[in-house]
Amino acid sequence: MNPIIPVVGTLAVVILMWLFFRPPFGKNIVRLNTDQRIVALTYDDGPNPPYTDRLLDVLAKHNVKATFFMIGNRIERHPETVNQVIAEGHQIGNHSYSHPLLGFLPPFYVRREIERTDNLLQQFNITGEVVFRAPVLTRFLPVAWVLAKGNRAHISCNVWSWDWTTQNPDKITETVLKKTNLGSIIVLHDGKAENRNANRSGTIEATDRIITALKRDGYRFVRLSDVSDRL
Repeated sequence: MNPIIPVVGTLAVVILMWLFFRPPFGKNIVRLNTDQRIVALTYDDGPNPPYTDRLLDVLAKHNVKATFFMIGNRIERHPETVNQVIAEGHQIGNHSYSHPLLGFLPPFYVRREIERTDNLLQQFNITGEVVFRAPVLTRFLPVAWVLAKGNRAHISCNVWSWDWTTQNPDKITETVLKKTNLGSIIVLHDGKAENRNANRSGTIEATDRIITALKRDGYRFVRLSDVSDRL
């Protein structure tokens, strides 16, 4: 067999995988475009009472605003919590309707998951563009394709808290503070994908500590809508 054939085949597979997992089109935002000491706190997988409510108390205590990426079927169950998040001045984002791994699903399914939650959020009279984040940040080819067709960015991050693997507030705080720098987008969770054992007490305690430490270092906290010109 011609030795060139397997080499070419392997190269083709590598290129296809790269195109799938890191599509070279569309906008994927991993941090704020700034040299100022500002960061964005973002929370995924809610609303999840009573933990979202307790988190709101911590944010209010520090006079900090955040962005909440919410799951559609949770919005349906807890509209009162959504209203509370909005009333306290926080931003709401779209985190799909049912939290599937969208990056591995066909474009029509991706579009349906996004649009279904967009339609739900219209009930809450949210003004401006609704930002979107894919579950588990799977901005693979199908997701990038659908978002690019809609001229819509994907909001990723550059600081993973890993609070879906632990609710030890010491570990969550240490992980976030170690990675945070100018313009960081920080991902924490007020809910849990499958919504079982969704106790987020550790995240709430860590949020208190993270805000205290970063404020001490001169950081300000912004919603993504506050810095849309830097996305």
